[in-house]
Formats: sequence, C-alpha cells, structure tokens
Amino acid sequence: MIMKVELELDGMSCNHCKMAVDQALEEVDGVADKSVEIGRAVIYTEDWDALHSKLADLLEEEGYPITSVNTTT
Repeated sequence: MIMKVELELDGMSCNHCKMAVDQALEEVDGVADKSVEIGRAVIYTEDWDALHSKLADLLEEEGYPITSVNTTT
C-alpha cells in the first residue's frame, strides 16, 4: 500500500533549496512520487519504515533536517 509522508524541513528558504531537496529525493530508491515546496516535501512510498532513517540522514547531509513527519495511508 502506498503511504503519503509529509516532511517539514528546516533551513529551506529559496528555490535553490527546493531544487537541492528535489534532486536528493530523486536518488532514493523507494520514493514512488514526490513534491517539494520551500520548507516541506511530500513523498509517496510503500515502505516508510525502511526509508525513514535513510531520508533523515540524506536530508541532514544536504542541510535540511526533518523537523516533523506526518504519515497517512
């Protein structure tokens, strides 16, 4: 089942930030679809449990740590 995951991200303030997060998410296997806005990203995945720590580490490395997560099925 595909799950919608809303991520609030710290440090995003411009379109460059948005593009950096968008490109980083492109590299992650398991992200079925995504949309990125300044300050937040929404991803769709079948296995959030497997992706959670990987995405947290990746976004932290990019300089945009996750501050909040909201999941829905």
